[in-house]
Amino acid sequence: VVAFIVPLALVLAGLFITFHLGKPERGMFFPLYFTNFNSWMVIGGYSVGLAFPMIIAYALLWYYKVNQTIRRLLGVVGIPLLGFVSLYTGLLLSGAKFVPLWSQQYLPYLFLNSGILTGLAAAGLAFLLFHTFVKTELDDMSRILQIVGYAILALIVVEGLELYLFMNHLALNPEKLDETGKFINPNGGALAYEYVTQGVLAPWFWWGIVGMGLTFPLILTFIEMIFDKIIRPYVNWVAGVKFASILAGGIILRFVIVWGGDLKAPLVFPPALFQLPLSG
Repeated sequence: VVAFIVPLALVLAGLFITFHLGKPERGMFFPLYFTNFNSWMVIGGYSVGLAFPMIIAYALLWYYKVNQTIRRLLGVVGIPLLGFVSLYTGLLLSGAKFVPLWSQQYLPYLFLNSGILTGLAAAGLAFLLFHTFVKTELDDMSRILQIVGYAILALIVVEGLELYLFMNHLALNPEKLDETGKFINPNGGALAYEYVTQGVLAPWFWWGIVGMGLTFPLILTFIEMIFDKIIRPYVNWVAGVKFASILAGGIILRFVIVWGGDLKAPLVFPPALFQLPLSG
């Protein structure tokens, strides 16, 4: 099921990105226009372009029931490429260098882990919905959900650690330059930390990302593991709510990161207050 949903999702994502450009035709014909390979936008465009035929091939292999080993081999090959599609978004934003929230050190890896986590949740939710509405039963469905639960547990712990280190990094108001004079961080890290955790974005951060996206699914995962026999009649409902909660948290994370871009790095010196001479 997921093999057939992913191409549609990637097409929609590509269209959203393309029509967000000032000149959408350049996105549609990116091999002709995207030639600056020092730009993360160009590199990301090519990664999406390469990923699309791969996932189409993967879907066709499932449709025609080609040998399972070949399908798995193509799936393994596609993981790094599709993982980079998530990673490059963080690289693209952090390349702006004037938004303190868009950290080069933490944002790409946060996007990568979140992309894997939300992708796993979306796959799990699609799996559940298909087998619920089509009324098919799998002997190993509980085993599949258990494996997915362990993977989600690990990813939530990693993302929570990444988020903690990221916020702690901003709170310490990191230096703009390293010992060699190389640029590493925009000014205003502490301002970005307050903006996200105590300002207008705080409810979205605490209730949306930390609460709905990480803590609530983590609690449900522990419930699935500890009270397996008690919740067995409702295991699909519990898993479905968990998957939906993770997806909502992932969307809110991206909303907070993009909205946080409104806060630009402050000037290191005040603007001149004197009047410019109007005559010699």
